[in-house]
Amino acid sequence: MPSPQLAAAPAAPAALLLAAPPSSATGTEASRRLLDLESGSRPMTLWGSSSMSSEGGAEATPLPVRIHEHLTLSASPAPVHAFGVGATRSAHTLLLRGLDTPRLAVVGGPAAGTAAGSTANSATPSDRVEVTLDSGLAPSGPIQVPGTVDGLAGMLDGSSGTWYFTPDDPAAVPADDLAATVAGGVFTSSLVEIAASSRQVLWVGKNNILDVTGVLQDVQRLWDAAETPEADSLVLGHWCTEHDAHGSATGDAVAAVNTEQARRYGDHFLDLQQLLTSEEGLHCSPLAPLQLLAQGTTQDALDRGVVPPLLVASDGIHLNGWGNLAVSWAIVRRMRELQWL
Repeated sequence: MPSPQLAAAPAAPAALLLAAPPSSATGTEASRRLLDLESGSRPMTLWGSSSMSSEGGAEATPLPVRIHEHLTLSASPAPVHAFGVGATRSAHTLLLRGLDTPRLAVVGGPAAGTAAGSTANSATPSDRVEVTLDSGLAPSGPIQVPGTVDGLAGMLDGSSGTWYFTPDDPAAVPADDLAATVAGGVFTSSLVEIAASSRQVLWVGKNNILDVTGVLQDVQRLWDAAETPEADSLVLGHWCTEHDAHGSATGDAVAAVNTEQARRYGDHFLDLQQLLTSEEGLHCSPLAPLQLLAQGTTQDALDRGVVPPLLVASDGIHLNGWGNLAVSWAIVRRMRELQWL
């Protein structure tokens, strides 16, 4: 399973501001449609772990290839919010999405550290508190979740391996009272506000793929949370690394999850294992120059049911730039078929 990545923690990009039209329109109607932003464009949210944040995408290609950047260009002027966080499991995505709202328990009062503006030797109490979640979910990777505890805005930060809650405004609650204020409070991610009206791309659950039932349930909850569930989600299938070869426990789990999600979601499921291991997929336009099927390493990989090494980053568990380029191409093509773009 992937170790914690150094990917940036999710943050809500600034809202797109649409310029007011001039009082007297210029140009033809066709040119105005081409050049003007469409106020009705739907935002898009991307949920998942390190693959969704394109870990490994800086390898093999002349320039880094990151899926969210390709989708941002393709979806423009609609905003694309990338919330992939490395090393997280499907339960962490539910927390980020605001579908799980745990109650917080404070550990030992105010956390060790210094408040804003104090020195390392200062006796000023910290402006954050160590907490645990009543769901029992432990932090993983560089996860940081903006949200509220019973109306108090702040950040639930697990990037150190321990959950801490820090108010956005240290002056909102005196440091001495912070533990008592947070204790027993319900945390709700503020990302739910961004996600509420968004279409969504779900690449969730590879880090806990052996829990087939849990992954399927968590993805279904994400699917059901969309504004129009039957139309607003695209679920990406998982692909097999060398750790997931034919006959392995993880390989069987990947196959089980992909098969069931293909059955459930139909055209709203994109089979990336098929894309990256089939003759047709390996001949797709982004990969055609590599002549992958002429490579001995490709044939060996396909015999084991895993993605060819020329598409995999040096860590063996993420796609490189070429792999991400193929995935980006396939996502955009499917979104056009679904009339999202």
